[in-house]
Amino acid sequence: FFFFFCRITRDLPSLGMLSVVAPQLSLSTAHVVGARRAPAVQMAAGPMYDQPLAPSTMGREFINSARKPLSEYVGASQELAAFPGGGGKEGAAPVPWDPLQLSELWKVSANNPDVAWLREAELKHGRMSMLAITGVMVQSAGIHLPGNADISFANADWAMAPTTLPPAAWGQVLFFIGLAEGQTSAGLFDLWLGNTEKREPGNLGWGTQFLSKDKKAADKMRLKELKNGRLAMLAIMGVAFNHVIPGALPGCMYN
Repeated sequence: FFFFFCRITRDLPSLGMLSVVAPQLSLSTAHVVGARRAPAVQMAAGPMYDQPLAPSTMGREFINSARKPLSEYVGASQELAAFPGGGGKEGAAPVPWDPLQLSELWKVSANNPDVAWLREAELKHGRMSMLAITGVMVQSAGIHLPGNADISFANADWAMAPTTLPPAAWGQVLFFIGLAEGQTSAGLFDLWLGNTEKREPGNLGWGTQFLSKDKKAADKMRLKELKNGRLAMLAIMGVAFNHVIPGALPGCMYN
């Protein structure tokens, strides 16, 4: 069946015209053949590949606007690109390490996120992972919240401890999460199209007063948070695998 399918698809261009359901997306045989020889051509008026499907009143100005490249973000993993063949010419700034070119997906379709959205997601996952791995370490050390007659925090099994909470406690947790997410959601979805006018990726409006007014010093602190978050994501994943598969992480003291 596979070879039959390949034979059919190979002979499709000889049919003369490849029709697509959308009216303005009909491709001639020459276009199909040309697409095989070269990648899609970028638009002359913007960075998007081909013609964006969004109408002018539904976000085309954001789709086709200039975007902040990965190289301008703090912590773009340039260290991994410093080795020979890692990108960048001698004497020039190294090219950010992105072997899967995930930071370029937005050029293919507006359905793909911009680097701003990816950075927001990375920071949020890193922050949650730092809280998670800290909680595992504190819980495993025998340090618990006092609790009361209805709620006990004495369970040392970090994986099963949440199941011991009553519905009222879970309601408080979910309410706080919803409140925090709602209060910090302004401009969040604009990041998908690279629009950072209302929101800087990862900036929740908390603690910014502790950052230095000097940009280099502030970026250094942002880089520290980013790297600690990346390390915490690896740590909590390792502990989780070691819990599900005992011995999966040799030497891990947390189960």
